[in-house]
Amino acid sequence: MPLPDRPATATPSALLQRLIPDNLVPLRNGVTVWWSNIKREGEWILPRTFRVFTFMGNAELDLTWARMGEGVSEIEIRCILGNVEIKVPPDIRVQCDGDGVAGNFEVERIGEVPLPREDAPTLRIIGAAYLGSVSIKIMGHVGPGWKDKLVSGWKSLNS
Repeated sequence: MPLPDRPATATPSALLQRLIPDNLVPLRNGVTVWWSNIKREGEWILPRTFRVFTFMGNAELDLTWARMGEGVSEIEIRCILGNVEIKVPPDIRVQCDGDGVAGNFEVERIGEVPLPREDAPTLRIIGAAYLGSVSIKIMGHVGPGWKDKLVSGWKSLNS
């Protein structure tokens, strides 16, 4: 869902200067979730090290409008009987080194995801999911859905 002050069709890279100076980037921060839910979205600064711990809870991190420092930032995850969802825009390079112990730790590319630029910031995601799920979704450009394709095909047959 787009934020109210932003057009729905604009891409984050067109509206956001993602990189900020190193002196404005915190060294570390994090969230702890016990039997609850936490959500980070909108404009926020991703620290160099961001730790996520969930126990029977849900953590949602949306990096679409997040700002970060140049180089490598790291998200360290411990997920026990819980769920962690991370949305990453295509202008950030993602390195994932996580383990699923009777759980799930996966990276999924949604839509057309171009390769990031050479100087793109890097997000390194490490950690483990114990009987839980960690899902990293790199959000690319999604084309028309099946309904739109069906309608346009129907219109072309009737023309």
